[in-house]
Amino acid sequence: MIKATEIYYNGNIITMDGKKSTATHLAVKGDTILAVGHAEVLQYKNEETACIDLRGKTMLPGFYDGHSHLMRAGQQYLYFLDLSPYPLGTLRSLQDTAQKIKEHSKTKQKGEWIICGGFDETSIREARHYTLRELDEIAPEHPLVIRHISGHILLANSLAYRLANITENTPDPAGGRYQRDEQGNFTGIVEEPVAMEPFFQKGLPMTEEKWQKAVEHASSIYVSKGVTTAQDGNVTQSMWDSFFKAHEKNMLKCRVQLLPRFPLGYMDLDNFGNTKPGTQLTKDKYISLGAVKLIQDGSLQAYTGYLSKPYHKMIYHGLPHDSWTGYPTRSRESLMELVLKFHKQGWQIAIHGNGDNAIEDIIAAFEHAQQKYPRHDVRHIIIHCQTVREDQLDRMQKAKLIPSFFVTHTYFWGDRHKNIFLGKERAERINPLQSALRRNIPFTLHNDTYVTPIDPLFSVWSAVNRKTASGEILGEEQQIDVYNALKAVTIWGAYQFHEEKIKGSLEKGKLADFVILDKNPLETPKETIKDIAVLAAVIGGKCVFGML
Repeated sequence: MIKATEIYYNGNIITMDGKKSTATHLAVKGDTILAVGHAEVLQYKNEETACIDLRGKTMLPGFYDGHSHLMRAGQQYLYFLDLSPYPLGTLRSLQDTAQKIKEHSKTKQKGEWIICGGFDETSIREARHYTLRELDEIAPEHPLVIRHISGHILLANSLAYRLANITENTPDPAGGRYQRDEQGNFTGIVEEPVAMEPFFQKGLPMTEEKWQKAVEHASSIYVSKGVTTAQDGNVTQSMWDSFFKAHEKNMLKCRVQLLPRFPLGYMDLDNFGNTKPGTQLTKDKYISLGAVKLIQDGSLQAYTGYLSKPYHKMIYHGLPHDSWTGYPTRSRESLMELVLKFHKQGWQIAIHGNGDNAIEDIIAAFEHAQQKYPRHDVRHIIIHCQTVREDQLDRMQKAKLIPSFFVTHTYFWGDRHKNIFLGKERAERINPLQSALRRNIPFTLHNDTYVTPIDPLFSVWSAVNRKTASGEILGEEQQIDVYNALKAVTIWGAYQFHEEKIKGSLEKGKLADFVILDKNPLETPKETIKDIAVLAAVIGGKCVFGML
């Protein structure tokens, strides 16, 4: 009989195996689960087996990140000045924010770039962006770039525009905008990644060493929150190479699935070779291949999400005040062509869509591709899927599309979606988890880190409670039960990216990836789920965080 290298006993083991099975014992052989059950598991013990007493603590499959940007999270944490307002940070006004930038500028040489992140004008007292004149006054001797918390706009001062070679005569790129006033002058606001890219290329050139340090830093944070498989949902060629080199140096602390970025990917996706999602790219299964990542609109918080009906209120200059619905990254026809090409090549495709008009474009493109070139079990993904309508969910069910919901929107921006961006009726339906459940649509939950901190248990708490930062319940009818919320950060996460045969549940033959919690989320009052502590994380049978 095969003997275990480790046996965990005296635990409360929630297997997430589809049968709601629980266990007290789990045996591991190397990096693989050997057996799950009760006292009978001890038959795999010999004198060399390490026996770990769980002391009644709860074991779950390691959390599977539904969507985030691991490497860019590390980049922001290491190299950006944090301007996060309450409740993510402490800043509450434009004055507070400006003072922090000015103090930081004292540590810089004249002419050195200042790169900031986390700014959110809707969370501060004045509820507006800085003007270009104000930006120039804050950092007169430095090119200044402030990335919005959404990641879909930035603010730049005049010196940053000049050094990035963006002039008044520079045309707006397709899918982005250098916002101008009525006289054609820059306002300081730059919309969408395609327009933002020149500022970061000039202001924060990322070397291979910097990217690798970003991987190490971010993945250490991920495992501390119980994430054993992370995602990087927007990988360029240089990032792709840096992931593998970081892994060779043991700097990658968790498993990660890589989603090649298009169109700013600088990767030859047409001649990529193996396009099968879930393909393991390293022998130890630490890096795997995901879907091609596309973007069809921006962010509701940045007024660049593409809606079918106008935004509820407009709170800053530069946009129409009665009919603005945002805009798509590309036309529906262009999206259809791209999706058809990648679908035909065998790729899984994941498309960012927040507004219901963007979601309409995405669904239509997926339906068109499947009609032209039918494929079995594709699992194309709509990332965020924030304002998806009931009629659209019906079509998603029929097309077997998977939504990945950024459900913590209900906490971080729920009050503002209700009062500013969407109005009460639409806001109460953001991230409609219960509507998806009624249709038996599997879905995942995510934090979109770097946008908000990685924390799957906070996503579970948000899915179950739907509380806003002010304590209101936003859309009670869309609350779901704890068990299904846990599925959305474990087995459905693995299913979304074709890895359910090796990850997502605690079953014989699967990878020994699990998390130990100090409390059982199925028995804890639902209001306190976000406060459950991660005691340890284990990947491939090895403890990578905490103590056992």
